[in-house]
Amino acid sequence: MATDLKTNSEAFWLTRFFGGKDKGSCVQITIPRNPKDNPRSTADNFFDHISLTREQAKELSIELMLFANMREEESL
Repeated sequence: MATDLKTNSEAFWLTRFFGGKDKGSCVQITIPRNPKDNPRSTADNFFDHISLTREQAKELSIELMLFANMREEESL
């Protein structure tokens, strides 16, 4: 069973779901798809998404905060 999570943004939606015994609770980030992009499947006509475990979400949040604060490092 999936549960929508409250966010302070209208740019994306968060949904918590059970990823199975190995992954546990996960989060899906969903954003509206740009209609000018070429769809990869029928569902791609409407939304793009990424699914993360709690650990992956934690790691991503650190990287996003670095980017948001202009402290990201380029990979050469």
